[in-house]
Amino acid sequence: MIDSNILPWLAANSENIQLHFNAHHESHTTVARHLLHRERLGDVLHFAGQDARAACIDSGTLWELSIRHWDGSDTHLAGPSLEQCLALAEALLISSTRGALAA
Repeated sequence: MIDSNILPWLAANSENIQLHFNAHHESHTTVARHLLHRERLGDVLHFAGQDARAACIDSGTLWELSIRHWDGSDTHLAGPSLEQCLALAEALLISSTRGALAA
């Protein structure tokens, strides 16, 4: 189940967000080659762990969530499901914001 609070939070706390499903199909390539290409461009995709990355490569399915922050920096998250991408966004972005506010 998708947490409905994540998308509004991202919309309010970022310049823009982009969501892609199987973008590697546009270049007629594999997930592994797509990931390598993104790394060469400097757009490293962050996964919840090596298991999530391996699941994407093995299944040929890749969800990507790219977030442009107000300071101009970018965060690129990926996973084998939309739910995993959003959970990773919550874990990395919302939790770190709460920690920064508490400090």
